[in-house]
Amino acid sequence: MKKSFAKLLALVVSALLAAPVCAQEYVDSSFSAQALAQAAMNAPEMPAVVALPEAENEEDEDKWNWEFTVQSGFWANQWGATGGVQEYGLAGGWDYFGQKGNSVAGLNIDNTGFQLYEFYVAGSREYKLNSDWKFIVQSDFMYGANAQFYQSCNRFDYMALSKGQYGFAVAQLYAGIGTDKFNVVVGKFVCPVDNPGDGFFFSNSYNPWHDTHMGVLAKWEPCDDVNFTAGWTQGGNEAFDPDSDSSLIWFGMSKQFTKAIRLSYIMFTGSMEGYEDSYSHCLVLETKLSDKLTYYLGYDFMSMFNGDDPNSKLWGLNNSFIYEINEKVQAGLRIEYQEELVADEVVGRFEVTLGYSINPFKDCTPRHKRSCLSACRMMSGELVIRPEIRYDNWNGANGFNDETKSYQFSGGIALDYSF
Repeated sequence: MKKSFAKLLALVVSALLAAPVCAQEYVDSSFSAQALAQAAMNAPEMPAVVALPEAENEEDEDKWNWEFTVQSGFWANQWGATGGVQEYGLAGGWDYFGQKGNSVAGLNIDNTGFQLYEFYVAGSREYKLNSDWKFIVQSDFMYGANAQFYQSCNRFDYMALSKGQYGFAVAQLYAGIGTDKFNVVVGKFVCPVDNPGDGFFFSNSYNPWHDTHMGVLAKWEPCDDVNFTAGWTQGGNEAFDPDSDSSLIWFGMSKQFTKAIRLSYIMFTGSMEGYEDSYSHCLVLETKLSDKLTYYLGYDFMSMFNGDDPNSKLWGLNNSFIYEINEKVQAGLRIEYQEELVADEVVGRFEVTLGYSINPFKDCTPRHKRSCLSACRMMSGELVIRPEIRYDNWNGANGFNDETKSYQFSGGIALDYSF
């Protein structure tokens, strides 16, 4: 896909989303690519998108609100090789694609046995300025095998406390001001892109977007069925670096067309990590096919240029289906293809993932607020079990079994506990 066509597509989508802006009043504003997946399985949100908790009473407004999430589990593959920290790949020293370690893009990559993938602590505080405006502070910290996905690639928390696959990261650290309809935040924050199904599946998709950003981000929701995002960031995965020459402008919007259909779009353009001209956009179509079945179609495009030479181009399609079997068990199927052009070599990646989300204690009513596991709760927290099996096939590159195989079966199980 040529770069000019990609930008033309972005303009067409923007025009489609923009008119009419606020024509309907019946739409549930929580209908978003990841929020709907979480609502369907009634599971806690993934740590990367922890929402600011609402104050339950006046006393809580003067206190920090804390939310804790523990994600543990194991992942194994048919070839038996283990993951490990690589000395090449994306900036930051952690290899995102993990060719030597039999892992895949964006996956919880340590295959050496049972792991603490994330211990995530999200803290927030709100200060009311008047009846409408408030000042907010958010600080999220994590430690575990997934630290690479939250760390900046420069001096801020780069490889902090890293030992083997484990590390520490400041996932978010920002302050902001706003109302229920409009807010502006400044600092380090998670990526504003909703990846289809990433709030449901144990492993992640091939989505190429960076996970953390530093800059200014504004969000405006004029009505329940439309919202806008705009801002500036210091490249991708960079934070508080005065020597950086990266600069990206962001724009996005999301529109509810019917009760069952929503289209979301976000893009950035500018310079990033040594590339003079970077451009990317993401489209997500969300469709409620039935009361129990939800379908997500995601399209990603990214290009990075120096002068007139395309250093890298990438596009991908993500099809995710989430089906509610009953109130406690949901099943998900993801079918994805990604194609990347690097140094005139085309690499195609295909994966099929079948996953489940099991919430064994949903709707149980314990005798006491803090009761034991046998009484359906563990310290008033929530437990979610996520088994998964995955197949990957790479065309044009041998990424598995010490680069001798182009395909791989893998799978594992995650235990998520939040309190």
